[in-house]
Amino acid sequence: MATDRSRSPQPCRRSMMSGGSAYDDVMAAQELRKSYKAPPQSKFRVAAVLRFRRADGSEGVIEAVNAEPHDGNIRGAICAERAALCRFQREEPDDGTRVVRVVCVTDSPTPIWPGPMCREFLTASCDPEAEVAIAGSKTPMTFITKALRELLPIPSVYRRKDKPSILALGAELGKKVAAPPDKRFAAAYAAAVEKARRQEAQLTVFPVVFAAAVYFEDGRVHCVSELKGMEYGCTVDAVSLLMPEIIRARDEKLPAATCVVQADQFGVAHAPFAAARTLMVEHGFKDLLCSAHNDAGDWTVPMTASDSLPGAFTEW
Repeated sequence: MATDRSRSPQPCRRSMMSGGSAYDDVMAAQELRKSYKAPPQSKFRVAAVLRFRRADGSEGVIEAVNAEPHDGNIRGAICAERAALCRFQREEPDDGTRVVRVVCVTDSPTPIWPGPMCREFLTASCDPEAEVAIAGSKTPMTFITKALRELLPIPSVYRRKDKPSILALGAELGKKVAAPPDKRFAAAYAAAVEKARRQEAQLTVFPVVFAAAVYFEDGRVHCVSELKGMEYGCTVDAVSLLMPEIIRARDEKLPAATCVVQADQFGVAHAPFAAARTLMVEHGFKDLLCSAHNDAGDWTVPMTASDSLPGAFTEW
């Protein structure tokens, strides 16, 4: 069950190690938001404050804002939370340093949780119990908090790992994972694994390759592989590449898509990545089901695309 906590203005609190309270960090983020010019395309400001704790107990903060390209290609936009994490990785390289809080404030009158891309990046980089605090512009001193783990159900089994660790875990899980019991998911899973294992050329870019398949009401299965880019940010994930066929089936009144499975060459199934989850919901497929292997190699309970992004498009 979600455990959000809503807080109103309160006295400034400091820990024995001179750590700042959530209230302190929210106020700092609000000041930052008001201090810079809105990005050129959205005209919407987002400010983030990332609080971290070092191995010796001392704390520090990093601030960042959102940025957008000055042209029509909005894909190059970067969120404030990810910008803060980029600075954190450069400025605090010690393995003993941990993010303990991420604050996100925006120009929206009401609080907005970090977007799907930021949730995924945070989940891949921070402790699951890190506090996420959000506030809007109408009542800037009132904020809501949740644990990071609540923001992204079915996270990647490879989160918080480097390349050698990912390869080792993939090989280990690959020895024990099995096909799902549901025949729809099983058909999509088999197609995705077979497709992923035929992507040898893409292994030169990064040694884990993904493919995804969608199962339609009439039993048809459509499968694609991801498109990797040497510049990692250019990569297009496999589930996103399924979207044109899913949309075509709807527009031509063909049997509808029912479920999606993404898998790698080890046979490990992964939930759609953040961008794909967003596209499914925003383009009218919020009820499309997805499932994946969990950390133990077992299948998760199928979940709708909408439920895989709690609070992103609906009230939590």
